Amino acid sequence: MKHKRKRAFRQAAAAKGAFSKTYDKMAKDILSMRNILAPVLKETVPEFHELSIETIAHDCIEQGPWVGTIPVDPGMTNRSLRRRMTKKIRGLSTEQSEPYEGYVTFDLLFYARVPGTDKRIKLLINLEAQRKRTNYKLVKRAVFYASRLISSQKGRDFAGQDYANICKVYTIWLCFYLPKGEKSSMTHYEFREVNDIGDHHESKSDYDLINVTTIHVGNDENPAKLMRFLRLVFLSCLSEEALAQKLKDEFGVDTDDDTKKELRTMCNLSEGLIEESKIEAWAESVKNLMKNMKWTAQQAIEAIAVPAQYREEVLDQLG
Repeated sequence: MKHKRKRAFRQAAAAKGAFSKTYDKMAKDILSMRNILAPVLKETVPEFHELSIETIAHDCIEQGPWVGTIPVDPGMTNRSLRRRMTKKIRGLSTEQSEPYEGYVTFDLLFYARVPGTDKRIKLLINLEAQRKRTNYKLVKRAVFYASRLISSQKGRDFAGQDYANICKVYTIWLCFYLPKGEKSSMTHYEFREVNDIGDHHESKSDYDLINVTTIHVGNDENPAKLMRFLRLVFLSCLSEEALAQKLKDEFGVDTDDDTKKELRTMCNLSEGLIEESKIEAWAESVKNLMKNMKWTAQQAIEAIAVPAQYREEVLDQLG
């Protein structure tokens, strides 16, 4: 029986890993759609706050001339051009490398322009379909990624010592889990000028080059517009028609047949995500009761009234 339990646990872990990869890939695919990406950018990028969703989608996000699957050294990105508007953005090469540092892989990477100017900003969207806190500080990883995006511009966006042409970098992390004891939140980190002695000042545009934003999305009904949008797209289980109607009515987002198809798949995965989260929460409660009350797993499961159809999966979580 013990060996069967261990085998079942390994199978459950493998299935969970496959589910996470599928969810992550589908979420990235959906986020690469201009009409879905634009509302996120409107709420997270100050340069876009006053623009319409349509303007951001069609005038700010640059065309997709870069292939996103080729590993390259900094400054040696794929430069082949393709000037055709697509529903999905293709983005830049998503891997960067430095000697002795290894590869960094970005989920979704592309350029955008500030309308009415020739100013270009580079945007990195990282989608993290995690449900648990990582064993490292996510914000440190985000700063590292942003720094790599800055340094890799030399030889591509500017040459020699022409540092005036450095593009501003946004690295935006969407995390579909809530750290313990927290509610949905959006936090950004940026450089600021501090005069310790004297009154010397630089133009903000010369040092305001990195913006790190972390967004934790949960089902806590946070009323902020961005949170409602992200919950609707990535965590809701509405019917295809109801979801499309809410996107149109509440956020001004039109959806064609292709978008609806991908959102339907996302909805099915979201149902699995919600179910998985419940099982993990029950398993954690069972572990605590076994440790603190010296109960057996079965006693703990009975005490917290785990539904019968989920008990085997909760036991699998215990290992």
